[in-house]
Amino acid sequence: MRKCLGALLVVGVVAVCAYAEEATDVFGFQKFFKTKDGSYFWDSRHWANGNARSLANWAGDAQDPTQWTDDRSSDGGGFYVDGQGTMQMLGSGPRFHINGQQSWADHKQQFLNVEYTAYFKRNALGGKDYGGMVVGVRSGALGHGSSGGNNCDAHTYYARFRNDGKWDFEKEWKHPDSYYRSGTGVGNQDPLWGENVVLPVDKWIGMKYIVYNKDASTVHLEVYIDSTTNATPPGKWELVGVAEDAGQDWSGAAYGAATIDGCSYSDAKAAILQAGDAIVMRSDNDHPYYKFVTVREIDPTAPFEVETDVGGSSSSNQSLSSSSTISESCSSSESVSSSSLGPVSSSTFESTSSSSLGPVSSSTSENLGWSSSSGESASTAIRRTYRPSLENVPVRHFDLLGRPAEKDAPQRIYGK
Repeated sequence: MRKCLGALLVVGVVAVCAYAEEATDVFGFQKFFKTKDGSYFWDSRHWANGNARSLANWAGDAQDPTQWTDDRSSDGGGFYVDGQGTMQMLGSGPRFHINGQQSWADHKQQFLNVEYTAYFKRNALGGKDYGGMVVGVRSGALGHGSSGGNNCDAHTYYARFRNDGKWDFEKEWKHPDSYYRSGTGVGNQDPLWGENVVLPVDKWIGMKYIVYNKDASTVHLEVYIDSTTNATPPGKWELVGVAEDAGQDWSGAAYGAATIDGCSYSDAKAAILQAGDAIVMRSDNDHPYYKFVTVREIDPTAPFEVETDVGGSSSSNQSLSSSSTISESCSSSESVSSSSLGPVSSSTFESTSSSSLGPVSSSTSENLGWSSSSGESASTAIRRTYRPSLENVPVRHFDLLGRPAEKDAPQRIYGK
């Protein structure tokens, strides 16, 4: 439900009030941060417009109102949109880019401080161990083996819920070389649920991935999982891990190398502080499904701190139609108007609650692999999660329909 802030201006007999930004996204899932003033956002509501379609051979999506859909798959296999809200990745190397710098798009957006939310379902066992639910931010649109591209323009931070059941953050400066870290440090990949428990099949898994510049030299990353609601708003978000990159100990080159050759930059440990053109969703040798995807440029100084009951239905009443502005105003007649793809206006946004959430127990933090090399207190990130319970801690409490993953060598390098 929208809430008038109570700031009332009276001009003659006309009363005007401003509405707060809702704490849930267009699909009803919890937001952690408010949207940046003046930014444009992308979501997958157009996948539910009733028109099934294939997007192959590096085609875009004419039914994407932003025109940011950009197929960069390695083999042109593309994607299938069922018209009911779900997209399936196809081919051997699917690469779905949300490219905010498409030359023909009416509106442009770069991505610096980002909140990404999506649900993923693995369709079968198999695929590369390093595939799965993989999303990258701050990427250059032509930096990943694209025809006519520039591999020095890759500069990406990934979050991965891998097919083999491990999770990590991965840093890539020059495609295809990269290196990773997890809750236990640089060069490690921690299990999501336990050793040899793979990513489940035929189950919706949610990821919320947040990246922002903490200061002029440090990048902050957080990743959360919803593995218990089967994509039911507002989700049950549990912290998986936090990391910070101050350009000191985390390389973005193959095998953790300290330098990069052939680019205008050479320091592989430097933090990726600049904005990118594209959000990258990818996998390898499997055909997973996605739905309820949102990407927003956020204000990292304006977190939502709303204590919400776990589970249940969404309070959002926004329809699954073309993207619309979040900025809204009302007159004394309470009429509300919205324009397609309009910029967000911070003048209409105010916090609707200042209540803090309870801390996650130490046992929960251990299960979820939380750590921070920066020494940041756990409560900084955990205050944005729902209150934990034994019901929503994702540790071997459902049938994963999986098999023990083979012990493979650490995966450090993406293929094209």
